[in-house]
Amino acid sequence: MRDERRLFTQQTDQLLTVLNRQRHDWLNHVQVLLGYLHLNRTEQGEAHLKRIAELAMQESMIARLNSSLLSVFFLTFNALNKEMLLEVEVCNEVDLMRVALSEQQLFQLMSEILCTVNDHVDPNSYEPASMQLSLVADACGVHFRFDLAGKLCASGLEELEKLIRKSEQSTVEVTEWIHTEEEWILDLRIPFA
Repeated sequence: MRDERRLFTQQTDQLLTVLNRQRHDWLNHVQVLLGYLHLNRTEQGEAHLKRIAELAMQESMIARLNSSLLSVFFLTFNALNKEMLLEVEVCNEVDLMRVALSEQQLFQLMSEILCTVNDHVDPNSYEPASMQLSLVADACGVHFRFDLAGKLCASGLEELEKLIRKSEQSTVEVTEWIHTEEEWILDLRIPFA
């Protein structure tokens, strides 16, 4: 019973962290809009409202990936991790239940890649690291394209190479992989079952 309470307390703390981060972000948007209104800059205010609507639409598409594990992971990543900013873009309708990997296998692969990058980004970079992750469904499967803006430590490059090589032993296909100290891009295609 004591372990269950500790787990519940830990999950509650994480949920509060996520909610506080979301509230903070929304208050920032409101303050920007109030600033534009105060300065009579309606065009900039309207453009900012459009950006907010686009963000909300992306969050909605992430929530509808048909994988609660990955949806929650993607939507809470930035609130729970400070080393790297994750931007997820769902480019078209994606149903992750159709891919050849189970939900758990897919979650493990994606979370291991992102957490490994997060743990090995160079903390001494001028700009904080950010990862653009794009999901695109085509006739054969779903592409996961990772594009890192930031520098990885050598140990991270090695760990990621092992992870990618291991994933290639399953149905995952590496369609593009650029992995230098200056640039890290990875495109994985996971076929439909």
